[in-house]
Amino acid sequence: MEDRSLSREPSPGFSAAACAGSNIAFVKYWGVRKEPPGAGMPLNPSISMTLREAVTTTRVTFRPDSLPERDTLVLNERPGPPEALARVTRVLDEVRRRASLRAPARVMSSNNFPTSTGVASSASGFAALALAAAAAAGLPCAPQDLVDLALMGSGSACRSLYGGYVLWDASFGQEPEANPVRQIAAEDDWPLVDLVAVVSREAKKVPSSQGHLLAWTSPFLEARLSQARTAARIVEKAILDRDFETLCQAMEAEALSMHAVMMTSKPALLYWLPETVAVMQKVRSLREQGGVPCAFTIDAGPNVHVIALPEAAPEVRREIEALPGVEEVLFCTTGGGPRLLEADGPCD
Repeated sequence: MEDRSLSREPSPGFSAAACAGSNIAFVKYWGVRKEPPGAGMPLNPSISMTLREAVTTTRVTFRPDSLPERDTLVLNERPGPPEALARVTRVLDEVRRRASLRAPARVMSSNNFPTSTGVASSASGFAALALAAAAAAGLPCAPQDLVDLALMGSGSACRSLYGGYVLWDASFGQEPEANPVRQIAAEDDWPLVDLVAVVSREAKKVPSSQGHLLAWTSPFLEARLSQARTAARIVEKAILDRDFETLCQAMEAEALSMHAVMMTSKPALLYWLPETVAVMQKVRSLREQGGVPCAFTIDAGPNVHVIALPEAAPEVRREIEALPGVEEVLFCTTGGGPRLLEADGPCD
């Protein structure tokens, strides 16, 4: 006979909605642990800035009387692909286990930014999902309570649980009781602008999940990890000191070292296009010859994030938009952490 004290069913329509911003990493991780403890966790710390204008809004509704008796996902007003639904269900299963719930969920999620533009929707998406699902199930919703849930969907999502500037410590998995994510500075402490130069909208042929494992085949991985750990300390201090010049040097060198690992893995990963290099060269020219405070960083793809001081952003944007092959320049600023919504309105 079933012990009903171990499970409870929410009333129909038991739901919550949340929104969360994406983030851009100033110090990135590339390569993950292959064996326990901490299998799948990054080999080095990472530091990111949460973005205000690139937001995912997600509603989670547990429906015990719904048919079919499985989770459903609507993503940008279309049925979510099977691989995305599988990741969402992994998060929801953990929520159900913690809350002793027995009910499928309907998840409706939308981004206010275009896809395949170099802005990571998985970070904002799973941060919003973790908060909305926890709230709908009546679980604690403080950022530190949501880290494990967000990580089940996307590594970078745990950084989007906080606003401003965020450090993810790579020691996670070795000491599970320790919170691996912390805020370095709030969004108002040092406003910066992220100008995303979109040079391609094509999906990556090799997803990051595969690339992380290929990192082990690069002869430069160990040197890169040492450099990234040092860069994390330098970048954290630069953020606290509002030292843009130091941030520029460390951020660009760190991104280039990560791509060196990609280019020397087996098989080699070359995400750059000629337009990628053109944007990088323009940014360096603006800074070194024109004294314009701006610097680049590049994720696993061809699009370039140009970080600038707010007063320089209009000039930088004009210069980047004028380059041949740049399809669009997205404008993002430093944003806050995720929040619950009282209604289905947008996350302003």
